[in-house]
Amino acid sequence: MSIRPRFEPDEAREHILDAAEALFRRMGYSKTTVADIAGALSMSPANIYRFFPSKGAINDALCRRMLAELHAMAEGVANGRGTAPRRLEDLIVAVHLHSKTRFTHQQTVHEMVAVAMQENWEAVEEHIHFMKALFARLIDEGVAAGEFAVCDSRTLGDLIGFGCCGAFHPAMIADCVEETSEQKVRGLARLLVRGLRLPDTTSPAMASSDRGESS
Repeated sequence: MSIRPRFEPDEAREHILDAAEALFRRMGYSKTTVADIAGALSMSPANIYRFFPSKGAINDALCRRMLAELHAMAEGVANGRGTAPRRLEDLIVAVHLHSKTRFTHQQTVHEMVAVAMQENWEAVEEHIHFMKALFARLIDEGVAAGEFAVCDSRTLGDLIGFGCCGAFHPAMIADCVEETSEQKVRGLARLLVRGLRLPDTTSPAMASSDRGESS
């Protein structure tokens, strides 16, 4: 007689999430039942409900786990080597590529994320605040290094997040997949970064503007 292994509560939750994600990816969120998840783990649905009150709660936990993975990746890019402008540009592109690969390449995953975003806006808002704070931190580092003009980093971090909606939002990426190429997203990132830089007083246009102001 086989004996089912016993797991600690946190470990059991992770096993349930792993099984649920595999089924959501293969069958789709709407077609997967709690009984399916329980069957994949050779346990009863009642045992699943000990850890999650509903299928929606499982999907919410999966969404939060995916966002935690994205946050860890984003912090790694932000904490990397290079100037603040370079890291900010790379961060925007990296978040886009991660979202495109993790959330939109499979229709079943897109459905799972879309449901989570509709049913648990709190997790999405936490993610938005996290990204804005990360943008603001890089702006502050650029200002301190003399790479960016002195500014209100929180306001501009918010504007960068707003400007990147089309490159970050899973639904928008999926709907405009041909328009959101890596090349275009990097071009957008460079445009946003350029707007933060100190004015180049050596450029002919700036010199002409200065002469006009002094005349």
